[in-house]
Amino acid sequence: MRRRVGAAAMCAAAAGLLAGAMPAAAADPIVPLSEVQPGMVGQARTVVRGTEIVTFPVTVIDVQRAADGPGGSLVLVRAEGPLIEQTGGVAEGMSGSPVYVTGSDGVARVMGAVAYGSGDQANVIVGVTPIEQMIDSSSGQRANARVPVATGPRRRVAFVRDRTAARSLERRRPGRTALYPLTRWTIAGASRALIGPLSNELARSGVQLTSLGPRTPRPAVALVPGATMTALLVGGDLVLGAVGTVTYVDGATVLGFGHTFVGAGPSRFLLGDGYVYQTIAAPIAGASYKLAEPGTLQGMVVGDRSDGISARVGPVEGIEGTATATDTARGTQSTVTATIAPDDRTAPIVASLLQDEPAVRVTDGLARGTLSLRVVITSPALKGPIVYRNLYAAEGDVVTLASGQAGRLASILLQNGVQRVPISAIRVTQRIETRVRAARIVGARIVPRRVRAGGPATLLLRLQPWRAAPVTIRVRVRLPELLSSGRGVVRVVPNSSGGFDPLPADLTQQLGLGGGLATRRAAVGRAQGFASRASGTPLQRILAGLERATDDRNDAIRLLAPGEDDTDSSVGVTATVPYVIYGGRAAARVIVR
Repeated sequence: MRRRVGAAAMCAAAAGLLAGAMPAAAADPIVPLSEVQPGMVGQARTVVRGTEIVTFPVTVIDVQRAADGPGGSLVLVRAEGPLIEQTGGVAEGMSGSPVYVTGSDGVARVMGAVAYGSGDQANVIVGVTPIEQMIDSSSGQRANARVPVATGPRRRVAFVRDRTAARSLERRRPGRTALYPLTRWTIAGASRALIGPLSNELARSGVQLTSLGPRTPRPAVALVPGATMTALLVGGDLVLGAVGTVTYVDGATVLGFGHTFVGAGPSRFLLGDGYVYQTIAAPIAGASYKLAEPGTLQGMVVGDRSDGISARVGPVEGIEGTATATDTARGTQSTVTATIAPDDRTAPIVASLLQDEPAVRVTDGLARGTLSLRVVITSPALKGPIVYRNLYAAEGDVVTLASGQAGRLASILLQNGVQRVPISAIRVTQRIETRVRAARIVGARIVPRRVRAGGPATLLLRLQPWRAAPVTIRVRVRLPELLSSGRGVVRVVPNSSGGFDPLPADLTQQLGLGGGLATRRAAVGRAQGFASRASGTPLQRILAGLERATDDRNDAIRLLAPGEDDTDSSVGVTATVPYVIYGGRAAARVIVR
């Protein structure tokens, strides 16, 4: 059939597909949209528990054809049978469930994908995306232009974000059918402190997030029509993405959902299977949904359009992430490994989750003390890794204070306006101790007294630690080049003042872990500003901007010559110390040879 040829061409065009990754699966025959009529009876395939594919009958009640597309035509059906009664109607997670119609020749053909629920009281009126439309949308064709537009009165369709909105609209506008996408977003392997802020953020976009506990390793499940599939931002010990159903398989190409994932167009998200614990019947409280956990990664989602997602089974081309945290007082350690989808928009969000998750696990509550952080990012565009180190101290919760730094670095590399720098791996190491290693500068002396501009010396730095007796530490330094001959003064100031939180934790507020969008945008803007003023190749400019944007070492001091601006972080000589320096300043007299 012509549709099979189109799907095969799309499969061949998928970048990075390796021959022989999986045995080729022959595509099921389809029913063209022009042949779909009210009164036709079919069967939908889906999973409601475990991995077993089951069926329920559907009856076509309306066909709404558009003159142009893709994304315009829709088939309304009524779901029926004991299974639907058991699940409380259609359930979120059923999106993509293929609908088959068997003709007089006894051959079952795919009509389309269950994609949308509606606001009807019984929760059984379903919007089906035509399979012809899904195939053509994925291959760039426009099937609907060849289909005549039906005329006559009918209930107009409106798209809303969830069942609550659908029911509200249908009560107010009885002549409307309100449809909402039947996917269900799920996160697993994450701590509750991280889920709350993320869930609130997704809710602004109409996404309902189901939270599961620890990950449960399971064998891979074949992605066949009716099986559970997941489109993921991250997979592994930490998973986040949407649960749906496989609609159509042609060789290594998999189509599903029947509606968009996040509307990314050509994309690079992760493809996985899934396991359904049970289907929760809740049509009155909100929406029935599948309580399902994303499973094994099996390939890449390469297209994300209004008529569904297209994916290819084969190599997984993600960012390899590893994060380890150690709580020295409790004697606990946690390591999280994950594969992050290489999408520039979502990878920084996941990088922040990757950093925070093991730290939350090992502290198991608010963590007063000091946290040392090391982030290493590798890229195929760079000769060596990017290494970021910093120290944070807090009287309240130090994990919250240090949160989001891996995401900030990823944002600068992936989202800057000069040149995208791809990331192949992110490694995070954190060490937490109960002592609050924060201090103010109260005095300084340089030995020997007679020095050379730009030469080495020893700084005797007098500090007032947080809630402890004053101390003097010896720091090997290099003096500023701008010192003039004769008697002079070297000023000693903190390098950064943002690494210490002296306030106790506010237990009435939800932890703001994960690194906010505003923080990442500010980091990208700062790095981009520096890069625009730098010289060299685009990559050299990006690295210069990254270096300037991340020169916020909290465990450091700066030595300044007379006349140098202490508000400009680019001037002076920096030296690290074993404390977070959060305030104070001093002057050391010298004789410059």
